[in-house]
Amino acid sequence: MLMLNDITITTVNAEIYSPIAQDLKKKSTYGKTMMVTITKGNANSGYIPSDDAFGRYTFLVLCSKLKKGFAKESKVNGLIGLMGKFNR
Repeated sequence: MLMLNDITITTVNAEIYSPIAQDLKKKSTYGKTMMVTITKGNANSGYIPSDDAFGRYTFLVLCSKLKKGFAKESKVNGLIGLMGKFNR
């Protein structure tokens, strides 16, 4: 995570569905929040679909190593919690 004034750049080593990044932006208390994906050059965790995507049997969902509910609970809330540890 990189923070510059009211700009927050978060990083995730996976391919994240855009609704997850949009949820992070909505929950962030910083003026500008971005999520950068595949930050280590590979994505060992694979695809991270949004919860609503699990109802569709697409290649990305079927190849995901994760279960429904993981992204929002783990990624978004974890990053929001990390942001909360920084003073403005």
